[in-house]
Amino acid sequence: MAKKKKGKNIPLPILILICAVLLFAMYLSLSTLALAIWGNTVMGTVDSYQARLDDTDAGQNRSRTVSKSYWFMANGKEYRGYVMYQSDEAWPELDEGETRSERIRYLDLFPYINKPAALCEFDEMGEVAIIYHILAPIGYLLLLMLVIRTARGGKKKKTAARKPAAPQIIERRSDTDMFCPNCGNRLTEGAAFCSGCGTKMQASAPSVCTACGAELADGAEFCIGCGAAVNRSAPEPAGSSRAAPTAPPQAGPSQAAPFAPPQGVAGLVGFSDRCNSPEILAAAQKNKKFSIGCMWILVFVSLIGFPVAGLLMDDFPFGEALVIGIGIGIALVMLVVNLLALRKTKQPIWEGVVVNKYSKEKSEHRGGEDDNYRTYTEYTTIINTDAGKKRNIVEKDSGRHMYDYLSVGDRVRFHPKFGTYEKYDKSKDRIIYCNVCSMMNPMQNDRCKRCNNLLFK
Repeated sequence: MAKKKKGKNIPLPILILICAVLLFAMYLSLSTLALAIWGNTVMGTVDSYQARLDDTDAGQNRSRTVSKSYWFMANGKEYRGYVMYQSDEAWPELDEGETRSERIRYLDLFPYINKPAALCEFDEMGEVAIIYHILAPIGYLLLLMLVIRTARGGKKKKTAARKPAAPQIIERRSDTDMFCPNCGNRLTEGAAFCSGCGTKMQASAPSVCTACGAELADGAEFCIGCGAAVNRSAPEPAGSSRAAPTAPPQAGPSQAAPFAPPQGVAGLVGFSDRCNSPEILAAAQKNKKFSIGCMWILVFVSLIGFPVAGLLMDDFPFGEALVIGIGIGIALVMLVVNLLALRKTKQPIWEGVVVNKYSKEKSEHRGGEDDNYRTYTEYTTIINTDAGKKRNIVEKDSGRHMYDYLSVGDRVRFHPKFGTYEKYDKSKDRIIYCNVCSMMNPMQNDRCKRCNNLLFK
């Protein structure tokens, strides 16, 4: 089952389209170099020519968009061609039936590959264009290899190396005694004191009420929050001075009913095992498909929308060629972002402790006039992972959800499938965030009020 899921990362039609775009970009540069090295020159006839002024302030060879169609004779046969490029040449436009002669280069073995000599001769192109046409195919080839490798799911060795890490992400609530209730530090088996903060560990009774999640004092026989009896599996350690057990509180006139936790609030210390439920895994797969679909829509808008706009709008300020170049560039950037996002969702779950929080005033230029700046507040939450790495959560202005939700010393778990965080100790919280859609919910809810998925409790 795992192999089939990995094979469906990129649908086959989309993969073919991406490869076709990259191969065409490689063809443009390689054909130009091939014509410059092995091409033959012949006099051709230009029967259509347009040179539209786009920008009077542009640099050399960038002020006009030139489009021309031509034909030439090679090996006793007529061949046609069409090119569009940016240049500063300004020949007079051709009237109907009027023609102009121009040198054309073509490959003798395949004359269908041809261009005007001014576009593919080393003397005419210049040093920058030659370097570009040499390096561009290498870049496109590397990007093509990245796409194919991502579609196949990566190398088998790396995939096999990640499999043993899967059991490590499953932690039940029954192991709450493996972490310090004060600072969240992981404890070694049989530890009497926390190595992080020095808090004494309770050896025979739990430090948290299993009924309501409230903290229990040392030696407590009953919970002061709900009155439930504390289960003890072993006698108290010798030498410990503890208060004598007291009877459960009686309900009086002023204490008609002790604290009754809402349904679903019990046992809120520990990472939830709901992240491995079939319902949550199905929601993760649905979110992944939806995000990939949105990314591909943006890619198609860039690839199709920009060229169409450049061809249909006669007074477009930068010209068709520049528009097409921007469109393809944005599409490739969106493609790379999409592929990186896919890789990020395959990372294993990690855990850590919040070690610092701070805010900082910043400003950014919003375009237009020089004094058009916007001031905003950036909120940063720093987490040290168990692997020794530092992770930052950066939020802006009113979007400071994790900055307000997490406190220094909180132990958290990051779920890469959703890009959200889960707090280890939720017993003192009144709200809980949905790890699927990031919606804030009251703690008594068992399901998210927006997406109706299980909350990680």
